Amino acid sequence: MSRFVTGIVLVFSIFLGGCAAGNRIDYRASVPSISLPPSVEKKGIEVLVLDQRPYVISGNKKPNFVGVMRALAYVPYNITTVSGFDLASDLEQATMTALRRDYLTAKAVLPGTYKASSPDHLMLRMTLRDWKSDAYMRVRFDYDVTAEVIDHSGAVLASKTAKHRGAINHVIVAGTAVLQELLSDEQMAAALAGRRPIEPTTPAAHATTPQKTRPSYDECMRRVLKITDKQLRLQSMSTCDAAI
Repeated sequence: MSRFVTGIVLVFSIFLGGCAAGNRIDYRASVPSISLPPSVEKKGIEVLVLDQRPYVISGNKKPNFVGVMRALAYVPYNITTVSGFDLASDLEQATMTALRRDYLTAKAVLPGTYKASSPDHLMLRMTLRDWKSDAYMRVRFDYDVTAEVIDHSGAVLASKTAKHRGAINHVIVAGTAVLQELLSDEQMAAALAGRRPIEPTTPAAHATTPQKTRPSYDECMRRVLKITDKQLRLQSMSTCDAAI
């Protein structure tokens, strides 16, 4: 077996390690460890994850799509959730597990709900604009997620956006890190604990900006694959992460 093929097998082994089976990934295992500040009143949390990924909205990918795994010829094969449910549902489960560990009452609510159901509850709404992995010789993970804490009047008490693209070692760990970044934000944690009111935040500018596509990344990878020297080819792959 060539080093090139061996490298792909190794990457796939790392990529599929832990909570993945075949070409499926279980993001329900991406449970962050959060610690909310002390509060005299911890309200019930209603969790909603909205999948606004453009490739899902367009119908090009199904809601349980989480990434691609590429064959030697760079041909992509879809990766989906282990549960078979939508990615949004799996991330809701991971989020609720984290909140319950902090002794909060948490439950999922249906899409179309825009505020907490009562003064005793808060809504944690997460909007996915990007969430996908791309495994070849390395594993790339692209995400763009905004989390908001909303009260029963519809006011946004706190907001946090996590956005990045680049190489990772393990998809479950990477997914956990995204949720950790969102829920461990100081203002988000304070709002979830009901500790103090937070100044409403201005929606992120890019929320209304058309989603950028990634053809330049694929074009970069195809150019890199034409490099005959194997070591140089592997080193050159990192330059494609800067592609938009």
